[in-house]
Amino acid sequence: VTDVATDSCNRFCTRRSAGYVMFMDGYYDTHAAPGSGACREARDGACVMYKEEVRAEAREPRTGCQAQDTGGPETCHTCGAVIGGVSYCSQCNDSGADAAPTDGVCSVDNNECSAKADGRCTTCTGSSFMFKGGCYRTGQAPGQSMCKTAQDGVCTVVADGSKYFLPPTGEADNLHQSVIPCGDDSVVTVKDDKKYKGVANCLTCTAPVSGTANTPMAATCDKCADGYFGDTCTACHQSCRTCSAADENSCTACAEGTHFLGAASGKGKCVSCGDASGSTWKGVANCVKCNKPVNENTPAVCTECADNYYLKTDGATSCVAAGQCNNGFFSTTDSSNKKVCVKCSDKTSGGIDGCAKCSLTTSPAGAGATVTCTECTSNKLSPLGDVCLVACPASTYDSSNVCTPCHTSCSSCFDAASTSCIACYPGSVLNRTTDSSTAGTCIPECTGRYAENCEKDMCTAVLGGSRYCSKCKSGFVPVDGLCVSATTRALTGCISKGDGTCSACTDKYFLESGGCYQAAAYPGSTLCSQAASGKCTNCANGQTADQQTGSCPVCPAGCSKCSGSSGSETCSECLVGYYKSGTSCVKCSENSNGITGIPNCVSCAAPTGSGPITCYVTQTPTVDPTDPSVNKGGLSRGAIAGISVAVIAVVGGLVGFLCWWFVCRGKA
Repeated sequence: VTDVATDSCNRFCTRRSAGYVMFMDGYYDTHAAPGSGACREARDGACVMYKEEVRAEAREPRTGCQAQDTGGPETCHTCGAVIGGVSYCSQCNDSGADAAPTDGVCSVDNNECSAKADGRCTTCTGSSFMFKGGCYRTGQAPGQSMCKTAQDGVCTVVADGSKYFLPPTGEADNLHQSVIPCGDDSVVTVKDDKKYKGVANCLTCTAPVSGTANTPMAATCDKCADGYFGDTCTACHQSCRTCSAADENSCTACAEGTHFLGAASGKGKCVSCGDASGSTWKGVANCVKCNKPVNENTPAVCTECADNYYLKTDGATSCVAAGQCNNGFFSTTDSSNKKVCVKCSDKTSGGIDGCAKCSLTTSPAGAGATVTCTECTSNKLSPLGDVCLVACPASTYDSSNVCTPCHTSCSSCFDAASTSCIACYPGSVLNRTTDSSTAGTCIPECTGRYAENCEKDMCTAVLGGSRYCSKCKSGFVPVDGLCVSATTRALTGCISKGDGTCSACTDKYFLESGGCYQAAAYPGSTLCSQAASGKCTNCANGQTADQQTGSCPVCPAGCSKCSGSSGSETCSECLVGYYKSGTSCVKCSENSNGITGIPNCVSCAAPTGSGPITCYVTQTPTVDPTDPSVNKGGLSRGAIAGISVAVIAVVGGLVGFLCWWFVCRGKA
């Protein structure tokens, strides 16, 4: 038996169709009667959510009785007793009076079945009762599911739940069936040849009045299976789960999850979650599960889409192709294996905090797709597209809230040109375009203007990881790393010692390795953040200025900040191009303590533990830091904060230098 049309049977019965459940070699639609009367939801041909009334029965095994045409007395000939959805033997292979079904199994025992004929019980005794050719005990399965109390072979009280009824008093004996299923409309003959029957598709019922030998009396149904209504269980429209009449507009409940009632309350039409064609009470195209709309003018709230569609929630819900998860969303599969569009900013689902727009990037190394942010809500987008920052990291500049890499020679810049550097990597110095400019090109240390008039082998002053002249030729003094005329600049920073060095400094300059440097300008700002009366009053590198000379002790190579005395310093922050490893700073291109560097990387952040660094900028294109296969997951908040602070410090120093240049220089 099947509810599928004959010409479609092969199409449904030979494969596991969505929404269909298999029963007795056929497939039944769980969205319509009669399938909906037993199963709420089916997957791959199996029921995964049984209707409440049949849930316990449906979980029982369906195989047990094996009928065979011939065999010994204790083999079954007919499996005609169905109890709780399970078939039991109703006649044994015995033409005599030796074997008959007891508790649904062929037996020669006479304790319950005291008389037999033609493989059936003809008389039951004690606390057993007769049902479909066999005697069943009330104290064990399956008899206890039908009858609660039996006496002298007759059921006197049906089991709780009223799924069965008894013939009227005085019309039952131990020679006939004394308990009748509410949902079985086959005729049962009892004492005095009176006949009774249940109502097809009935779950619970009330026993009929006394019948006659000629007219079978049917029970009155109190509750029908889903898909039927009334005391005779008339079929509802196929779209209804429950109804009050047979038409499609009289549904009172719909298939749970897959349909909803198109009415504010009471009765109406069941609308499929995927039916978006109506003018009111609409579903969502390509939706298979949903919640009822809040009113007739809004679509349903989809909770699961059809295969190959992604659930997108952006005010309303929709089911879209993976490529349509855009405008602030990306496609993924969630923890419950549902395809969904996730907001770019949803960190819990693989998004990026503060990200407004994003895309999925597939790694050439086959590591899978990763989310790449393309626009931040308010902050600045990192050069790797993996985080939104308050300030851009070193070696990048802010271009419309996108941190864009500087020219590979610059550690700080205002655009990508090689002439737009405003700070340089360790080992390079800033060659300003003009004396009044704050920007220029980065050239190797101790070359060009920085070598002019410097005594041989006296390029030894170290600021920001780069070397500057510490002693000039006669008539010149070191000021901001350049050898300038002692006469021209004597009153603006350096008090000449007369031997090519400064004996002391003036105003907001400080003394370092024989030269005077401004605390408010690069490169002096890398060592001192504040100076007065020719002495540094606050070291930028974490050290304490010498009270006599006003100089700041230098940190070890690679450190921008350190603590401790000379020879035992501990690095707390690193210069651009280095990462912190333990208490020291290591070049981004080198390995240390389980941390792996990246060749030619000059701007990086260490991972939170071991593993590869996060590289932002490389000086040569041997490694592309925007390649998803290059690590970009080790960026900790601390690392981001450190980089941002370093950038702010450099920018602050440059601003101070500009103020001095145009005010103090102008006075000179």
